[in-house]
Amino acid sequence: MMKRNGFFLILVLVVIAVATMAVYSFTELMLAADESAYLSGDLVQTRLNVDSGVEAIRLTLTQTRESLDASGGLYNNAAMFRGIPINSEADGSAQRFTVVATGLTEEGRLGGIRFGLQNESARLNINALLVLEENSDAINTLSTLSSGSVDVEGMLGIATGTSGAVEGESETESLDAENIAVTLLMTLPGMDEATADAILDWIDEDTEPRPLGCEDEYYSSLPSPYAAANGPLRTVEELLLVRGVTPQLLFGADINRNGVLDLDEQQRTAASIETEGVLGWASYLTIHGAETNKTAAGLDRIHVNQEDLEVLYDELMSALGDETFASFIVAYRMSGQSTLAESAAATAALGAGGDEVSQTLNAEEDEDPPLPWTVDAMESFDLTAGAGVEINQILDLIDAKVTTGEGDDAVTYASPFIGEPSLMAEYLPLLMDQLSSQDVDVLPGRIHLNEAPVEILAGLPLVDADTMAAIVEARSSGGTGTALDSSTDRSHETWPLTEGIVTLDQMRALLPLVTVGGSVFRAQIIGFDDSSGLASRGEAIIDATTLNPQLVAYRDLTHLGRGFDASVLGGNPTQ
Repeated sequence: MMKRNGFFLILVLVVIAVATMAVYSFTELMLAADESAYLSGDLVQTRLNVDSGVEAIRLTLTQTRESLDASGGLYNNAAMFRGIPINSEADGSAQRFTVVATGLTEEGRLGGIRFGLQNESARLNINALLVLEENSDAINTLSTLSSGSVDVEGMLGIATGTSGAVEGESETESLDAENIAVTLLMTLPGMDEATADAILDWIDEDTEPRPLGCEDEYYSSLPSPYAAANGPLRTVEELLLVRGVTPQLLFGADINRNGVLDLDEQQRTAASIETEGVLGWASYLTIHGAETNKTAAGLDRIHVNQEDLEVLYDELMSALGDETFASFIVAYRMSGQSTLAESAAATAALGAGGDEVSQTLNAEEDEDPPLPWTVDAMESFDLTAGAGVEINQILDLIDAKVTTGEGDDAVTYASPFIGEPSLMAEYLPLLMDQLSSQDVDVLPGRIHLNEAPVEILAGLPLVDADTMAAIVEARSSGGTGTALDSSTDRSHETWPLTEGIVTLDQMRALLPLVTVGGSVFRAQIIGFDDSSGLASRGEAIIDATTLNPQLVAYRDLTHLGRGFDASVLGGNPTQ
């Protein structure tokens, strides 16, 4: 009997032990589930922090350029973009977001990080390359006039000891109108002409391959065949479908996109900061880019080519506050001639031969010098007669002439906008801010002269390499996004002209291609929690060309990791 009781006792103890283990396991599972639920909630919160960052940036971009400049600007502003608290706890911790961007050196190398937005105009809009090709004839004409590539002395029979090209200009520097897009693409690290042609074949509408490019015939022969888009890119990543484009070329060595070449990235890619191609093409390219046609105060610019000259005069007086300036602009609309027209006439004469050149030069010497423009000269013009001249660029007004009367009664007046750098520095920022030759609300995106990597600037046609090097050197010494100031104004794309780096004709040629504005911005946002240390990352592209800035693209980058230490992000960790 006692043996039986002992057996039952052992059995009971076993059952109790098993039950205890079951309860313990169940408790552990419940605790793990509880922690997982809290962890999931914290992760959701960090994603919401990223969303809060997006909305905060949208709200920031509703401000005028004047207000943003007064607050420190968008380029590198830690007070506005680093460790911004969304809420605060009693222990000092908070939910936060930080906006980071890759810092670049003037040589286009990784230069750490900054806290701010990336202007999409600092990238090359790949979908706009075909537009440049369509307008290649006009660009080629401007290039000829601005570079002075016509051999004037040779045409006049003067011995120069040269072959007719401008000194220092090689054959590769003369612009081939059909290859403007290729020239820009070739500046990207690791790019070759075959890949550049293939990219352009992918986005153009025809099915005829370029000399080194390819169309459907190539893509349909692949093991997994597909067709060329023959249209605009929808994302930059779509380039991976193009022949010759590899992930390494497109994304570079900075795999986690934190602007720093981490040790594991150096080991995996055998790259260093000095290695070409550390930054992939995705860092240089965009499919977005636009700028509002507004003043720094957020007002519509005056359309100088409007039909009613009386209304134009009143608007100019209100905006410029100078009767001399306002009256000359209106007079120019009636019978003006820019220096571009004179340059074109001289170039045409040079192409016709020496006799015509001599006649043209002699005719210019025989002309009486124009009279200085005064407000009284406006009495010779009838505003109700309507406009006869269109202003192609605001720069047309510099050193221009207007003529009233005919024959012996003709009187020519000189522009009050004199093309001397120190004088242009006084009036040109005002003209560029207040006036526009285009009646549009939004301008197509151009290349940002202050922020674009040097590789992209090097691909700009119309100026020689030495001139572009001087521009890059000047901007590195003066910084970017400089506040409005007549002596160090970098807030308009004409600053190389006012600082005497380029000529008027060179600036006129560059103007359709460059800007220092831009209203579409890219933001890499890190949302994080001080208490848990958890973080989420996202990349947003926001279009601020409308009154209510719009989120036009978003990509979750959380899978790449936080990428930055909490101390860098500006947090207040409690653990």
